[in-house]
Amino acid sequence: MENAVILYAVRIMRQSVSLRAWRALMLLTALAATLASVSVRAATQSVAIGEVAVSSTGDEAFAEAMRVALVRATGKRAAAQDPAFAALRADPRRYVQIFRPASAGSPAIVVFDIAAIERSIEAAGRVVWPRERPVVLVTIVSAPPGADPVAVRAALETAGSARGLPLRLSSAQAAGLKSGEEPNAQTAIAAARRAGAEAALIGQADGGEWQWTLFDVEGSVVFPGGVVAGVDGAAETLSSMSHAVTAQAESTVILRIDGVRTLADHVRVQRAASALTGVRGVLPLEVEAERASFRVQVAGGATALLEALKGVRPFATPAVTGERVDVRFEP
Repeated sequence: MENAVILYAVRIMRQSVSLRAWRALMLLTALAATLASVSVRAATQSVAIGEVAVSSTGDEAFAEAMRVALVRATGKRAAAQDPAFAALRADPRRYVQIFRPASAGSPAIVVFDIAAIERSIEAAGRVVWPRERPVVLVTIVSAPPGADPVAVRAALETAGSARGLPLRLSSAQAAGLKSGEEPNAQTAIAAARRAGAEAALIGQADGGEWQWTLFDVEGSVVFPGGVVAGVDGAAETLSSMSHAVTAQAESTVILRIDGVRTLADHVRVQRAASALTGVRGVLPLEVEAERASFRVQVAGGATALLEALKGVRPFATPAVTGERVDVRFEP
C-alpha cells in the first residue's frame, strides 16, 4: 500500500469501547485522507520498478530495459538471463506503456506496465519481490587506497537503482559511526534506525579491495569484492528473505498496539504495519484508550508477523498470544 492511508470502514464497536474512543475513530475516518500527508521517515520505501533509463537504441533499448525490470522485480541478478523469462525478453514492446527518446543530456526512458510483468513472472513460476522494500543505510568507515569518493557514490547509486534497492547514503560521521572502527551489529543497526533505514551496509577496506557487511535484525552477512559487491549482495539477501516469507500460507492476525494516543499516531502505525514484510493488508478493528487494534492479512501468520516486527520502529516488545500479536508504539 504505497504511502496511502486506508479510509476506515467503520464497524459496530464492542460495548467495551468508550464513547470518546468511538468519536476518535469517527474523527480519524474523516481526517485520514488529510493526514496521509503526515511525514513519516519509514524504514521501507516503495520502489519504481518499471521506469528504466537505457543507453541502447532501437530494439536493444527495449531488451535492455526488460532485463533491468526483471532484475528489479525479482531482486535476482540471474533473472536477466533466466530461461523462464524467455517470452518476456523476446517481446518486451508488448509491456511498454511509454517511451521517451533520448534528448540532449538525458538518456532514453522506457516505462513498462510493471503489474503485467509481475503477473508474467508469477505465471512463469518465479517469485516477485514486493515493491515496498527495506531501506538500507550505506556508509563507509574505511576505503581502499585511491578510492574516489565521488566515483564511489555514483557507483553505489547506480547499483541501487539497477537492483531496485532503496539506499540512504551517509558519511560515517553523519551516521554516528567512527571512521576506521570495525563495525558491530548493535552500532550498525542503531545507525540504520536513526537514519530511518531497516538495515545497514557498512563498507571498509580489505587491502586493495572492499569488504561490505550487511547488518539487520536477522544477523550479518559479509560480501567481499568491488565497490558494488555490497549492494548486489544486499539485494540478493533481502529479496531471498522476502521470498521465504511470502511463500508461506496467508492468514489473518489481530495486531493490538498500545501507546496510540493521537490521530497522527493511528496513521503512522497503520502505515508502518502495512510496510512490514509479508503483510498484504491492514484494516482497523477497534480503538480504545491509548490502544488500537488492526486486522492484518499476513503470509506466515502470527509467527511471521512477530518476526517482521522485531527491531522495526516505531514498534517495540512484540509478543504473540494465540493468533494475536501485541506490541507497543514508541514514536
